Amino acid sequence: MKKNNRSWRLNSHVILFYLLGLGAVLPLEDIAEAKEQQEAKSVVTQDVFGPQLSAGEYATNFGQGWYICPTSQASCNMWNAYKVVNVDPYKNIQYQLGSLNLTFPKGRPTLTSSNGRFSLSLGMLMHYDMGGFLGPDKRYGQDVSGSRDFLRRGRFMVAARYDDFILTVSPDAGEFFNDTYHLFEASLKYVGFKNTVLNVGLLQPPSSMEDTESSNGYELIERPMVSDIVRNISGGEPRLALGGTHWGKKYYISAHVTGERLLTTIKNFQKNQVGGTLRTAIHPVATPDYDLHLGMSASFAFHGNNRKYAIATGPESQIWLSKNYIRTGTIDGVDSVWSIGPEVALRWKRLVVQSEYYRVNLQRVADEITHRPNLHFPGWYISTSYTIFGQPRSYDQKNAVFNAPTGSLFNPAAGEWGALEWVARWSVMDLNSHIHSYSPNGQLLGSYGGKQTAWLTGLNWSPSSHMRIMLNYNHIYASRSYGNSYNLNGRSSNLIVSRLQFTF
Repeated sequence: MKKNNRSWRLNSHVILFYLLGLGAVLPLEDIAEAKEQQEAKSVVTQDVFGPQLSAGEYATNFGQGWYICPTSQASCNMWNAYKVVNVDPYKNIQYQLGSLNLTFPKGRPTLTSSNGRFSLSLGMLMHYDMGGFLGPDKRYGQDVSGSRDFLRRGRFMVAARYDDFILTVSPDAGEFFNDTYHLFEASLKYVGFKNTVLNVGLLQPPSSMEDTESSNGYELIERPMVSDIVRNISGGEPRLALGGTHWGKKYYISAHVTGERLLTTIKNFQKNQVGGTLRTAIHPVATPDYDLHLGMSASFAFHGNNRKYAIATGPESQIWLSKNYIRTGTIDGVDSVWSIGPEVALRWKRLVVQSEYYRVNLQRVADEITHRPNLHFPGWYISTSYTIFGQPRSYDQKNAVFNAPTGSLFNPAAGEWGALEWVARWSVMDLNSHIHSYSPNGQLLGSYGGKQTAWLTGLNWSPSSHMRIMLNYNHIYASRSYGNSYNLNGRSSNLIVSRLQFTF
């Protein structure tokens, strides 16, 4: 009973995080000065102290930075600007520590040697999640009602660079990383070739468009079901990998050879497995109003210690990590696993629509008595996002994804509110395959794991480049999952989940 009474209660440390976050984004000027800034707004076409403008652009100075719009627009403000450039508050902050220079690019403390060949930087990422189920949820199997709050990610990034080599170590105190020895990444990169990154170590090889996107820029709090299942084949972090990424103005390609993940619970097929990931994309349309992305991603893995493989997924929320609505159970005789599928994304002004489809294939070998059919599990999603105010999502050529919206620094006295985005997603994953195939002794040879559909919507507010607050509503429907105590006869659930995010 005490546990249920915790619903929507904010612990003292959570309140502290909120207060610290608001304190971090509120400008130092007082209200009077903010009003003066508002009154001093002006239109500029080029300013040595302002942003660099392309032909056909003009900028509006809002006191803390500039809104940039095409000259065809009569006015330029937070509601219609396609670029927002903020004054860098860290630009002129630097200290000399012996032969090292301490600066703060994008707020990240960085030590650089006098000759520029060596640098050491420290970054931080924190995602604190809170949420729970709406109403009781007992009639479909084991109860999964209630609410909780937890640290989803608590990551520190330490990067040491010498010439063109970068050594990165990222410990993570988040709950998910309890199973990875609290390590997100430990890798060595070489960046000496133009538009190319070569890397080796424990890292996250790109396995899909959604997987390549930074968790700081997700449209919704968690990835779609199919993206998580695909990345678990031969991607995900921290994965032993060797490979590289190359990009140009109109194309992107990434390929990695991978081994097993660093997990405390690694076993069966995934123990000592060998696999790889491949992701390619083109960017054939790139205008101020339109971006078109077309791509393809593939993953494969060959069995390690044995041929036992399992797939499971939850309600597109990590509030309850272990309560999966659909799952295959352990599948015997799996010799290899592979997936391949297209990725498509279109931006029209402030609207972005994105979709991926993958079919996960399990190639099986027969035993001495029974022929085991190969199994196929399709999944897809369609997501859309619309930037209400602030700079809309923009295409990142280096990663072939759309970056999150950015806005002015939150300053209500001056009429500046950051960036606000509305998002929605329809997501489907089907873990049923050959459900009518049985052995002579009546054993199911296929998978009756269930089919799950998720409808999600939410809002993302970014009061500064260092902070974001997310609020999601998830409606989940899953058909019966054979032998799954959390889903005996089909399950329908509604969840509210929020995230408080800090980064530098």
